[in-house]
Amino acid sequence: MDCIETAVDSFREAAILPEHWPRALEILARALRADGATLVLKPTRLNSVAFSTGLEPFAQEYLLQYVRAGIKDPRETRVDPSLSEGFVTDYDCFTPQEIAGDAYYQEFLAPRGLGWHAAAALPGDLVFSLKRTVGRGHYDGEDLALLNEALPRLRAASRMASLTWRTGLAAQLRVFERLGHGAILLDAKARVLMANDSVEFGDGFDLCGGVLQVPRAADRLRLQRFLRALLDPDGPASAQAATLALPRPSGLRPWLLDGMACGDAMRSLHSDALALLLITNVERPLRPRPEVLYQMFGLTPQESRLACALLAGESLQEAAAELRISEGHARQRLKAIFAKTATSRQGELTALLGKLG
Repeated sequence: MDCIETAVDSFREAAILPEHWPRALEILARALRADGATLVLKPTRLNSVAFSTGLEPFAQEYLLQYVRAGIKDPRETRVDPSLSEGFVTDYDCFTPQEIAGDAYYQEFLAPRGLGWHAAAALPGDLVFSLKRTVGRGHYDGEDLALLNEALPRLRAASRMASLTWRTGLAAQLRVFERLGHGAILLDAKARVLMANDSVEFGDGFDLCGGVLQVPRAADRLRLQRFLRALLDPDGPASAQAATLALPRPSGLRPWLLDGMACGDAMRSLHSDALALLLITNVERPLRPRPEVLYQMFGLTPQESRLACALLAGESLQEAAAELRISEGHARQRLKAIFAKTATSRQGELTALLGKLG
């Protein structure tokens, strides 16, 4: 069992560092007496399947002849293990006669030396499948018992990986929030998975049924095209990091959407997040946090509030009224702010502070 524990540790590592999937699946395959392994996030897409190192030649042919062409192999259409059961084998889903007459088994797998498999469900719509050569025979008896003994460990590792990704992505959204940016994570169907508290819905940019909506038909089409290109794993890299401006019915300056594909999250297979959208309200004044102004310039809380009011476009008289101090006192505080920030004019001050928003 030590080799299985080591293999499960490799699985955990690859779920966080997806470039390690080929090696991790190879270690798992050997520990579980198989010749290869795959991990698939249903439904199978080009970016939702990982193969063990030894299956690399087979993987390229499979992706080309089946996944890219949109052809379903019989295992995918019929083999559907659930979390309430253990590993299912070929003979659980097909009769010997069906296997003997099936083109996928006989014309695709057999010439490549493969014949048998055992598949199990993991949390999060994942299917883990082990592959064996024709000569080793189908899974049964002691070999099948070994797989089912290891399965709880794999499922626990998979649940932990999903939680780790969700926690990490939520933390990233909070970082954007601290920087004053709205941030949204989208899945493969452009549904909103998570959004931080800086996202401002309304004024022509709304959420309905978990999907982003805009009122005008022409803008709706532009948004759909933008998201489709962003979420297309086979599209050009430029389309997976793009910007879209959406008009606002109020007449204020447009919403600015910056999108980027979540490459590592996609390849992890334990995260549904495929893209990140940053939502910028260019009408929203950027206000540096008081602690930043204190750390950088030594501004007092009152000086920080005054500086932020001026940055928001208020006049000195308006800022003084907001802070409930006299205009003369506000001028004295402004001189102190100039001295501490090494600036001499209000325009120079706001230009400096605007970089910290």
